[in-house]
Amino acid sequence: MPERYTRPHHHERVQTTERMKRAWEAEADAREAVQTFNARLEQGRAIWAWPTIAAALTGRYPWLTIVCESCDGVTDLDLRMKPRPPEASIRVVLHDVKCPRCNGHGRPRIASLRENPG
Repeated sequence: MPERYTRPHHHERVQTTERMKRAWEAEADAREAVQTFNARLEQGRAIWAWPTIAAALTGRYPWLTIVCESCDGVTDLDLRMKPRPPEASIRVVLHDVKCPRCNGHGRPRIASLRENPG
């Protein structure tokens, strides 16, 4: 005989609601941090704080646009593809990037974080 649906108790609904609110707040904070970072990059201002990989993923900005300074080649990198420590800065990714055009002889730099590849 199939089990009957029982409605969750009040405290379970309250806990679920609180968990959802915390998740929304975390996403909003992460989005703000990434948007501030992108704005500073666009303006050519100094970067004083690099977002973490967790902030980029929580804020739903998983695509990193990387530019090679020697040949101006542009590469999009998905942060979700390789497991990395979430508390690490997004600069850690630059150690794994090698420009396909100039065979890694150029210096890669981060151009922006994006929601979609561009």
